[in-house]
Amino acid sequence: MSDPAIETIFSAEELQLLDQISADAEAHNRTSVYNVPGYAPVSHETRHVPVKVSGQLPKDLRGVYLRNGANARFKKTMSRAHAFNGAGMLHQVQIGDGEVTYSNVFVRTPRDAFEEKVGREIYPQFSDLANGATRQQPKLKLIESKKAQGAIPNLTPLELSTASTAVQMHKGKLYCLNETAFPFVLNTREVEGRLVIDGTGRLETWDGKLQSPFSAHPRIDPKNGTFYNVSIHRQNGGIFYSRLEDGDLKDHQLIHQQEGAGGWMAYLHDYIVSENHVIFPDPSLRSDRSRIGQEESIYYFDAGYKMRWGVLPRYPKAGDTVRWFETNEPGFIWHMVNGWQQTGKDGHKQIVLFAPLFKNYQAGVPIHSPEEGHGKLHKWVLDLETGAVEARQLLDGAFERPSINPARSGLPCRYVYLLDESSGYMGKGVLKYDLQEEREVGYLNYGDALGGEALFVPREGASAEDDGYLVDLLMKENEAALVVFSAATLQELARIQLPARVPFGVHACWLDPQCLSGMRHGE
Repeated sequence: MSDPAIETIFSAEELQLLDQISADAEAHNRTSVYNVPGYAPVSHETRHVPVKVSGQLPKDLRGVYLRNGANARFKKTMSRAHAFNGAGMLHQVQIGDGEVTYSNVFVRTPRDAFEEKVGREIYPQFSDLANGATRQQPKLKLIESKKAQGAIPNLTPLELSTASTAVQMHKGKLYCLNETAFPFVLNTREVEGRLVIDGTGRLETWDGKLQSPFSAHPRIDPKNGTFYNVSIHRQNGGIFYSRLEDGDLKDHQLIHQQEGAGGWMAYLHDYIVSENHVIFPDPSLRSDRSRIGQEESIYYFDAGYKMRWGVLPRYPKAGDTVRWFETNEPGFIWHMVNGWQQTGKDGHKQIVLFAPLFKNYQAGVPIHSPEEGHGKLHKWVLDLETGAVEARQLLDGAFERPSINPARSGLPCRYVYLLDESSGYMGKGVLKYDLQEEREVGYLNYGDALGGEALFVPREGASAEDDGYLVDLLMKENEAALVVFSAATLQELARIQLPARVPFGVHACWLDPQCLSGMRHGE
């Protein structure tokens, strides 16, 4: 498709309708909880700008830090503000021998590439269904008609990814992830020892074998790097399991079919892969598209729906079904801490799980804002012999977005690093918590900055579980820094001052020299 002018896509009457919708959205956004400097987007892109370092970077901390996040490309919008709206943008800090550089780039998914050509937001945003579903219906119907006419690329829901939630590497390839759609594989190059990303790439389906979204939180086997995916197909309500091994989709299957036209899980954002099982929550936050025309959100919290846990064999075979463990209260979970198998005092086989639990959640899904409410760290023990569930709250604070040593994923661990969200926006610090002794170990205060995720990076040759570094991108109104802390003592070791501010964002990954040397460029 050639580069069309907006006037060749929409008639004058249609443009007038879109302008009216835009005016309504912008009026709403002036008083939105998201109308704060931290959510203001950046429009510039940079490549390997040298940056200043204060303190002392650990000699073994060499590699690339990548953080993804939603970043609106255009000043004019037709949607109500939300943390999930916008194109993906990668922020990259490369630490080499004697040189540290910063880069940032838009993730040029098919939808973003087309909107970049026409110079205007076209496709729907998350908030069109979460906060304004009825008001946005004329726009959504118009966009669907233009897709059918061939006036704009007829991208399916699985192709409409913003790829803005997370970024992870598997077998030499970088994947930008958004759990409502296919993964997006980035094109990469190496230039004079530097990782160069221009944001281009392609949607990955492994030759059509993937028939569902791919999780923004693939659980990664610490022994061999295998990716595990559990995700909801939002058009048919199916729950899918996938296993990505050595770069190939080795298994992909429907493991549970949600019945009825509505009342499905709103999100299946995170889960656990233990030695023998895949465990995921079925939360009380539900989704029902039939609410459009009656409510401004397709999401709602059903206080009468008790949250339950689904347990499936790690390598499901034909005939295997999800076994459900019902809790005694409603709740919603964004992120899991960890989980593993154990033997109880009575000799019963058990699964123990840890996660921040929201005991209520607003229909507008006001994540990363003061309207969201607070997640409370909980522990669940599932008895695999009797089906009983024991649940207990461990902390009363507002803690979310946990981080652990990745080598302990799905295995017994002691330490978790919990982001303190009591500020309302992002994290004002980190609580180090001992899961074995169920006690607070220490607190790391971010001062006047806000962080998104305390990413754990193991130290080379480490033996202790907490022998490593916590790395977080700390954001202020007009500046940003990547800061390195000791995971053992929580002391600041080094601060990398970035050349420009960075909008609020969350999920990141770390690529060590071994990852970088194994990267498959130009594929």
